[in-house]
Order: sequence, then C-alpha cells, then structure tokens
Amino acid sequence: MKKIDGWKQLCLISLLVLTFSACGKEETRLEEIKTVSTVDIDSLNPYQVVSSTSEQLLLNVFEGLIMPSSDGSVIPALAESYEISEDGKTYIFTIREGVTFHNGNPMDIHDVEFSLNKMSGKLGDTPTEGLFENIESIEVLDEKKIAIHLGKPDSSFIYYMKEAIVPDENKDHLTEKAIGTGPYQVEEYQKEQKLILAKNENYWGEKAEIPRVSILVSPNPETNFLKLLSGEINFLTEIDSKRLEELKNYTIVSGPRNLCLILAFNHKEKPFNDVEVRKAIDLAIDKEKVVQLAMNGHGTVIHTNMSPVMKKFFWEGKGAERNPALAKEILQKKGLLPMEFILKVPNSSKIYLDTAQALREQLKEIGVQVNLETIEWASWLSDVYTNRNYTASMAGLSGKMEPDAILRRYTSDYKKNFTNFHNENYDKLIAEAKLSADEQTQIKNYKEAEKILQEEQAAVFIMDPDSIIAMEKGLEGFIFYPLPYLNFAKLHFKK
Repeated sequence: MKKIDGWKQLCLISLLVLTFSACGKEETRLEEIKTVSTVDIDSLNPYQVVSSTSEQLLLNVFEGLIMPSSDGSVIPALAESYEISEDGKTYIFTIREGVTFHNGNPMDIHDVEFSLNKMSGKLGDTPTEGLFENIESIEVLDEKKIAIHLGKPDSSFIYYMKEAIVPDENKDHLTEKAIGTGPYQVEEYQKEQKLILAKNENYWGEKAEIPRVSILVSPNPETNFLKLLSGEINFLTEIDSKRLEELKNYTIVSGPRNLCLILAFNHKEKPFNDVEVRKAIDLAIDKEKVVQLAMNGHGTVIHTNMSPVMKKFFWEGKGAERNPALAKEILQKKGLLPMEFILKVPNSSKIYLDTAQALREQLKEIGVQVNLETIEWASWLSDVYTNRNYTASMAGLSGKMEPDAILRRYTSDYKKNFTNFHNENYDKLIAEAKLSADEQTQIKNYKEAEKILQEEQAAVFIMDPDSIIAMEKGLEGFIFYPLPYLNFAKLHFKK
C-alpha cells in the first residue's frame, strides 16, 4: 500500500469533509419547502375549517370524492366516477380502490358513509356547508357504491364533494389527529407556531417529489420577506408587489387569484343602511388608482362580487363613473358631512392595510374621515364575519369552484351573510339557478344577480389582486387554482 505523508493526508481529509458538507447542503435544499403563513390554520379537523388560509394548506392533506382542477372543473378523486340522476336529486359515487389513509388503514365504503354523515350534520354536528342540509339520506348500495339523495336538485352540489373523507375510526379524535388520504400528511403541528407536512409514500395517485414542507406561523409580512432574503425560507406567498425589484435572484410567478377584495358595509348599521350613502362612497373611489397604490398595478378592477376568472358567469357591466363632487353633494344633502366611521382591517395580509390606506386618502377628499382599526385575524372572524359587529370592514372573499358559492354570500338566509344584504329578487335568482340543470339559465340568473349587487351597492367592489409568489431558483411546477390551494405535490426542484 502506498504511504501518504501527514500533510497530504490532512489535505485529503479536509477535501473529503468539504465535499461531504457541500453534498449535505445540497441534500438539505432538495429535501424541503420552507415557507410561512401569517395566520395559523383553524383546526386539524377538516370539518371546522373556515379560513381560506387553512383550506389552501389542508387540501394537501385531505381529499374529497372529487378535487378541483386548475381550470376550476371537477376531477374524480376518492371517487373514480360518479353519476347524477335525471331529476338532479341523486348522486351515485363509485369509490376508488387501493386508497389508504395516513394511518395505513385502507379506505372503504363505511369511511365514506361516516364522512358524508359527518359533513351533512346527520351525526349531531352542524353541517359544514349550508347546502349539505339539502341531503335527505345517504345510502350504501354495495362495497363500492354510495348514493346521496337530495331533497331538491342542486346544480352546485358536485363541487362541494371536495369535502374531506376521513377514517371512521378517528371519529373521536378529529381535532387532535389529521388523518386524510392526500399526498402529504401532518408530521407535526404546534398551535400558533408551525405545521410540518411529510410526503405520503403510500399515496394512491401521483406522489409528491419533495419529501417535506415546513410552514411557520409568522404574522409579520416584513419579517417574512426578510426570512426569504436571508434563506431561512425558500417559498413565500403574498409578495408585496412594490418589492419585486429586491427579488431578482428568485423565481417569481403571478396570476389572478379569483378573490374579490371589497369594502364591506354592514347594511343594518347607520349610515350604510342607506343605499345612497353606499353609492356616494363608491363614487368617491378611484379603483384604478387603488390598484396602483396598493398593488403596484398587479390586480384587476372589479364591479361586482365575482372575478373575471369566472369568465362564463362574469357580468361585464360597470357601475357609475367616479364622481367625487357628486359623492360629496349626496352626503351634504343628507346632512352627513363631515362624516366619520371606523374601518376594521384584518391583519392577515398587507394588501388589506395598503388598500384601506388608499381608500382613506381618497375619502378624505370629500370630507369623510376613515379611522382604521387593525385587528387580529381571529378577532375579525369573530367580530365581523360571525357576529357582524362592525360598521365597515375590508374583506377578501376567496375564490370558489362555482358561482353559487361566491354569490350566495349575499342571500338573505345565508348564515355567513356578514354584510346583512337583503334583496328578494336576488334571492330568487340564486335559488332558481341552483335548482336548474340548464347552464344557460344559470348564466342568465347569475349575471342578473351580479347586476343587482352593483345597483344596490352591496359593497364597494374593488379588485381581484394578483397572487405573487417568490420561490428559490430551481423550484418549479407551481399551479394556480381558482380557489385557495397551494398544491405542494406539484412542486419539484429542477434536475
């Protein structure tokens, strides 16, 4: 054996250490997506999820009988196929074979039966969606088929079958153990601190490529931006469009998010119980300028509660042209000037505050003083969204897979109609569209309903802000969906 002197041996050892260290760093980079969320998830229980932030993360963990595609259409998932009766009142699903839950147990028809009963409120719970109250019965037909019988036809029902299927043996531990069938499973969860997802090696479909996703709960957007620049995280959503110049070393992807950012009014509170007052506020606002100030131009002005992403159902009409002088005249005649009100702003996204500040400056020009009150996301959900304890608020109404889910937010009997909007003709149009199997009828009704929202100034409809995402160079595969969904399973590092 050839002898190596001490100095050469030391150099060789150093070289090997450096080589292994470099490999180690590369391996670490390839192993994980590291990101943040400004708010924590609502719950590990998929039937208690309310916020879009929770939904966009947990769709990686839980799957339904169907799942959304990037164009908003329905893709069979835990059901390999389905059929709808001619009268639109019975849905029959054929369950996919070879699916296992994260605990290793196979999914069977009884898990599906339990989950459907759970989400529909037939086990003593509150239905996860109001339309599930329309479920009359759930019938197991055989080991692979299950039927859902509705009380009346519902053209939107199939879209809601993305609701999670969970194992019946976990029925008493849904809030402590997140057991689904998705491409990722929950490895660790510390409330208000972090959520760690690990690749599901036994996933029935196309497996994720990246083994681990770490999501830190970090409320401060500026801190999160600095975490990205420092390399502490390598994936960040909700990028401030004004800071794109600082991200030349990152991959940037952007696209419309099908979200409606609105200045919401409580129609039961003075002075916004008066449609003329609501219209005056709208007349005073330059929406194009708001998009420029708040989003650096990265957004689309809207005039109703539906984004142009839903092209087929989108009403293309516009409200009255901006006219601050007329706005001031209306408010003066009503004896409201000088006028002052509190605008509640959730702290979950910088977009809300930037938009609120732009609105405040514009309304100041007509003698309206807007006092901004920034509140925690949990408080906003409680005070504004649930208890309707507010006069005006910024709100971002997240995209959905079908127009009914977007527009029913303003129907009189909708439990989450936090604006307290009421219009009988509007209610009738939405109800008829749901009952109709004819798409042309649905399109006609939905567009008429959107027109009513504008005419009655249900809110000031401002914009659909672009979703801007920064990723480490080499990270690829991001897909935009017309609903909140960060599909980590599609991401991969360039080889």
